[in-house]
Amino acid sequence: PLLLLAVSKGADQNVLRRSSGPVVDLSAQGLQKLDQSFTCSEDTHTLILDRNHIMKLDHLERSPGLQQISVASNRLVRMMGVSRLTELRVLNLPNNSIDGYVVSQKEGCVHLFTL
Repeated sequence: PLLLLAVSKGADQNVLRRSSGPVVDLSAQGLQKLDQSFTCSEDTHTLILDRNHIMKLDHLERSPGLQQISVASNRLVRMMGVSRLTELRVLNLPNNSIDGYVVSQKEGCVHLFTL
């Protein structure tokens, strides 16, 4: 199946990405944020957003099947919606600007074993 992703690149310029399969790799695309319409298909379990300029993770709750997310080497300062990903097992966040974060199993991420 073909997956159509909407992501934002630069100031309000929308870029469409077509990907298929269980792994969506949007590394080094100059992305600044995920668009409100961003979603992954049901068969996608891994999302890679490494080496971009992303400052916040929003709108991921629309992709509840994600099990692994990598956002290494970005500019993350906050992560909204990640706690709603109940299937998430791996969250890779090195080289960002996050001062601290709390993942509560009561809020979600009950299967998270690598942070």
